[in-house]
Amino acid sequence: QNKRAQAIPSLKSSAMLPTRMARPCAGIATAAPSAGIVKASGGPNLGAGQQRLLDPGRGSQLSLQTSPSSGSAEPRTSRTSIGVATVLALSCCRRTPRPGRRGPPARCIADVASPAAEVTTDEEASGSRPRLRLERAEDGEGLRGLMLTTPLFYANGSPHIGSAYPTIAADVLARYGRMQGAEVHFVTGMDEHGEKIATTAASKGQEPLQMVDGIASEFTSLWDQLSIRADHFARTTQPRHRRIVEEFWARCAEKDDIYQKEYEGLYCVGCEAYLDAGDMVEGNMCAIHRKPCQLRKEMNYFFRLSRYWDKLVEHLKSHPDFILPTSRRNEVLYMLREDNKRDFSISRAGITWGIPVPGDSSQVIYVWFDALLGYMSSLLRPEDEPTLDNVLSSGWPADVHVIGKDILRFHAIYWPAMLMSADLPLPKHICTHGFLTKDGLKMGKSLGNVVEPVPLIEAFGADAVRYFFAASLSFGEDGDFSYEAFVKRVNSGLANELGNLVHRILTLSRKHLTEATRPQDLVGDAIVDHPVYLAAGEARAAAQVCYEQFDIVRAAQEALRIASVANGRIMVVEPWVKLKGGEEERQEALGELLTMAEGVRICAVLLSPITPELSSKIFYELGVDTQNPSWSQASWQGEALPGLAIKRKAKPVFPRLDAEPWVDK
Repeated sequence: QNKRAQAIPSLKSSAMLPTRMARPCAGIATAAPSAGIVKASGGPNLGAGQQRLLDPGRGSQLSLQTSPSSGSAEPRTSRTSIGVATVLALSCCRRTPRPGRRGPPARCIADVASPAAEVTTDEEASGSRPRLRLERAEDGEGLRGLMLTTPLFYANGSPHIGSAYPTIAADVLARYGRMQGAEVHFVTGMDEHGEKIATTAASKGQEPLQMVDGIASEFTSLWDQLSIRADHFARTTQPRHRRIVEEFWARCAEKDDIYQKEYEGLYCVGCEAYLDAGDMVEGNMCAIHRKPCQLRKEMNYFFRLSRYWDKLVEHLKSHPDFILPTSRRNEVLYMLREDNKRDFSISRAGITWGIPVPGDSSQVIYVWFDALLGYMSSLLRPEDEPTLDNVLSSGWPADVHVIGKDILRFHAIYWPAMLMSADLPLPKHICTHGFLTKDGLKMGKSLGNVVEPVPLIEAFGADAVRYFFAASLSFGEDGDFSYEAFVKRVNSGLANELGNLVHRILTLSRKHLTEATRPQDLVGDAIVDHPVYLAAGEARAAAQVCYEQFDIVRAAQEALRIASVANGRIMVVEPWVKLKGGEEERQEALGELLTMAEGVRICAVLLSPITPELSSKIFYELGVDTQNPSWSQASWQGEALPGLAIKRKAKPVFPRLDAEPWVDK
């Protein structure tokens, strides 16, 4: 979701091996994944003394493991999804407090769920989705800090759904961190240098900076429309970023990790890459762009990746959760085993749109070496001197890099080696997501099936878009979008399960409740056995684990389990019938409604990182002033909810989406 994956010329031993990775449309599947790994072989016939070209990105492209989109997109049920609360909700046990009996104060009602740290899910136990190593607060409650990033998106075109997908997921984790009291540094932004951007700008009659300024405005506008609250927006054209890149280059040079070498090869401007014979068709045409490649010979600067090869392998083996899902760690280890300790080029000659190589204005720093440092430079405050030491005191290292699997090599191999060279700490986790398809097919303008985010938001609202892409598609696997699936899943979770429940509770309570009342005042001690009370405690603990596993799908399932239990309970109790009976039955019915309303409030707190607008609507209807909910508010509080007693007609908090206009779209 990502910036384009670019070419990186490489060296293998003393032989020159300029390299290439085809640029996918960020986050959108552009080609059918290969079933296996194919070793690069052969090369263009360049004549005696000229070097053969290989593809450093080939391993990562062709080794990607996929799962059927229809399977990966379906919500999965965890072991914790069925508990005692669910069973109790469907029982016919009805407890009625003795007349006049009052329950204990809210502060005395204990949370019945065990601490989140003691909740173990199937995936966590198997190690395939471990919890993120986040820094805890000193008291053990909440988080101290959280620094996470999306890719810096390539600024040669408008943002699309592939740009929005990882950014929504990262925003969910950032919101969760803020709820836990963390000082959050959420970074997104743009990679703005490179020959392709200069060429695109020229074709539009614009200067490169003028073009990327306009695209930056489009990105920030889209984030606003999606309720994405980034703390930092990185731009690699900023002067302070250049200062950071220059200092980083100097550190690597001092280690003798940068040197010059000449090479020659066939170059595709569209890919910004040197191509191998297998990447071209007849006439040395790029197989992707169908344009002739140019024969180029350059003296470039290279980074001694080979010096850090063994350290990278050691780090991956000693930190099995460095790359998530853990299956992709094996892919990277395979790359390291097969690539035979390559170095890679970090400069380009004959290009002016970029950061000049320190001491050599004839070349610019290669965009990957430049752009990766945007994660750091974006942390600086306006008043900070742009130095790496100040970056370290401003939030680095990153806890989580959120990237697409197509740029795994650059983040899991090149980036850690660069940081090792500069004596800087490595990020804790690299969380990778899969590709998005549309109706099982890759998205492309030629197919006319590209999903544009702005019309989607305008038609369905930000929360619906956030819920589908964050809570309906399993992050880490390939996911498929169709309008039918979109409407079905959003309606099922937000309109049917939660929205209808809220409307029922509000309608009945506002009609029959004379004043705001605490649920335990009517239910008494029996509330600790109430299925909604039990479900709320279980859901809070389980959702915390899921968010910290970056498993947003299951976090949403755990939150909505409260609504599911309440819906089951309301069908058993039938409060609309009891409210027509005698005083004892009326009190029992109101006690049930008040208890369910508290469960709904907790459900809204747990869902707020995913659906902030819907949660705010629920808080408003319940009469709760919760602009920025904290995780502690997901505990059972049992306070009187003023919104249940006001004489105002209840409005649907999430009306059902109409699928009819979107059939065959």
